[in-house]
Amino acid sequence: MPFFAALLLLGVVACKKDETFTEKLTAEWNSTAIKVDGVAAPSTTTMFLHLQTGNNFEITTNIAPFTHPTSGVWSADEANSKLTLAGNIWTIHHLEGNTLRIGNTVDGKEIEIDLEK
Repeated sequence: MPFFAALLLLGVVACKKDETFTEKLTAEWNSTAIKVDGVAAPSTTTMFLHLQTGNNFEITTNIAPFTHPTSGVWSADEANSKLTLAGNIWTIHHLEGNTLRIGNTVDGKEIEIDLEK
């Protein structure tokens, strides 16, 4: 009987549905590194990005100045590797497992943010 239980468990794991692009992004993301115009920001510079189910988002950051909206509606475009936050379009440079890298121009400065779930 234990053999059949193991076989059944293996079948359930093997049939796990692949996450959609939006599902992969839906999470609480914490910055691990931030670059401004290609220069690493101090380690005390942080950003928390919560991409919620239902397509609302919240940002908490001490990046200064940061005039980007800190809440609103988000959407994702897998074909073009874009993340839209309240109308501002960020480029998704990397999304794999628990890591995400996004970039944008904010207040005339190139911002690149590495995030982790």
